[in-house]
Amino acid sequence: MRQHFLALLFLLTSAGIYAQNAQMEPLPLDDLSAFQEQAGNWMIVSSVSMDPNVDIHHQEATPEESKKKKKKSKKAEHESASPQGPVRYEAGTGVLLNMNDDTIKDHLLTSWEHGDILLELEVMMPKGSNSGIYLQGRYEIQLLDSWGVKNPRFGDIGGIYRNWETEPGKIYMGKAPLTNAAKAPGLWQKMKIAFQAPKFDESGKKVSNARFVYVDLNGERIHENVEVPLPTGGPVENNEVAKGPIMIQGDHGPVALRNIRYRLMEETDVQLSEISYKVYDTTLDPASLTSASPIEEGTIHQMTTDLPGVDDNFTVVYEADIVTSAAGDYQFQLNFVGRALLEVNGEKQNELAGFDQYRSSNDISLNLSEGKTTFRLVYQKETPQWPTRVGLFSTDSYPRPLHNPNSFLPDIPETGPIYVKVADEPRMLRAFMDYEGDNSQRLTHTIGVGVPSGAHYVYNLITGTPVCVWRGEFLNATPMWYRRGDGSFRPRGAVQYLFPSASLADLSDSNASFPTDINETGDWQSDGYRIDAQTGLPIFVYEQEGTVLEDFIQPDNEGKMLTRSLSFTEGNPTENLYFKLAEGGEIQQMPDGSYVVDQQYYIRIPSGQSATVRSVDEKQELIASLQNSSFTYSIVW
Repeated sequence: MRQHFLALLFLLTSAGIYAQNAQMEPLPLDDLSAFQEQAGNWMIVSSVSMDPNVDIHHQEATPEESKKKKKKSKKAEHESASPQGPVRYEAGTGVLLNMNDDTIKDHLLTSWEHGDILLELEVMMPKGSNSGIYLQGRYEIQLLDSWGVKNPRFGDIGGIYRNWETEPGKIYMGKAPLTNAAKAPGLWQKMKIAFQAPKFDESGKKVSNARFVYVDLNGERIHENVEVPLPTGGPVENNEVAKGPIMIQGDHGPVALRNIRYRLMEETDVQLSEISYKVYDTTLDPASLTSASPIEEGTIHQMTTDLPGVDDNFTVVYEADIVTSAAGDYQFQLNFVGRALLEVNGEKQNELAGFDQYRSSNDISLNLSEGKTTFRLVYQKETPQWPTRVGLFSTDSYPRPLHNPNSFLPDIPETGPIYVKVADEPRMLRAFMDYEGDNSQRLTHTIGVGVPSGAHYVYNLITGTPVCVWRGEFLNATPMWYRRGDGSFRPRGAVQYLFPSASLADLSDSNASFPTDINETGDWQSDGYRIDAQTGLPIFVYEQEGTVLEDFIQPDNEGKMLTRSLSFTEGNPTENLYFKLAEGGEIQQMPDGSYVVDQQYYIRIPSGQSATVRSVDEKQELIASLQNSSFTYSIVW
């Protein structure tokens, strides 16, 4: 039981790293050849935009209506731009789009099947739309416009859908996502799915249920280790199989997908056998060990570090056979603390990691013959403050240990997370923050602002800029407060990063670049902030030779947007004072006059105010001239 728990714990803690390391195959979207025939509601286009204000709300189908028969005709890909409407698209390739109506509304099935799979994609939906991704055509992850839903259910985006059975023993009630990480309609949303197929014995009897190892939406973990014992509602067939196609629901409303990548995985029977070990009380170069005498040696049934003489300054040499039932390419992961060297058939498979490295992870691909292949692993450690850990995992499917679980225990935190929560009043915390989660982009003068509506942001006092926004819980201050800490906090939610550079500057002309921080020219100076008596929120204050600018950011009651207002309370702005609202690779103006930035978030500007899109250094910026006493806009995501 303990070994099962440890294996499961490793699977969950390593799955995210494994997905990043595993080689993913892009699903080509040059045409529809990767999919089975369909009625013509599915097409390949180059770009899609969706008006977030137009509701195409589709009433959820009854169980009887959801049982659709698959049509056999296929319509050619569209080659002209779409007509005016909430969904617009351009001819080309790279985006998969469903445009169903009452008569053409097929689901889309891949022409290939899968068992265990890693799947990544981006999805966009208009307001009120509904779709779903069925793993093996049988287990649905719901796609739904769920923007702003406070308490998500199984039918909201990312939920594992229920089925419609009524007979006891055949009912599955679904699983709600842990949190609602949904973005506004018309924006691209990222989803990652790690799925384990059900397993069957030689007689065809199911021996383990399907399982979602994890599901991430917009960078937020919304499911972890969820077992699904039965097909969900509307499957391609109401049975369970070892392999089946991916199915995308096409009868409930428009949906677009892009950047689809996957990895098909197969469990293998690769094993280690005839394992022997030698322990040395030294950390000599592996080539010099032949002249040293081991202090302990013997044979073991499993590779383990629980050996006599393994203490703080040692070398263990394992020798064994890798046994396979068929020739082919096999994938492994070698993890260790200290340094290690793997040799197969006398050939080195990795370089030794330095002793200054806390943990190393090596992905190794081996072409093995059927039967036995010689194996030698040298593991060394001389740092007592670090744990003794070495593990070899088979990674043709999800990581499977080829060692005793006690040889590579997962990290278990010494303390629970230290969360900063928001109750009935706004809350603020000063700390460092790693922009986009990157330590090399650490921001040192940031303040997290949390509000009861759940729409939070981090403000950079040096640049005078909100650098990120998110909904949900507030902050994880564990890195800041546990033990000595590193001074940083982390947002708890699906974070939308904005931009880190200055948003206010006196420019020589409208084409000049903004500085990296607001004080770079020596003109504007931060005077900190004061608390607004009515809302309890901070008002950030900046001063320039007697001119005082106040920056106030306030959420709406639903937590769907943040509205930023800049106002001059003393003095007058110079004629060369400019303000940056957004930057990105592409900024487009929408039919309602708002702007969409890389189709990741919206900027809404009230009537009577204006902004301009300009190109600077291979990126676009949305800027405005600050000639009036105030300027207001909203960030919507």
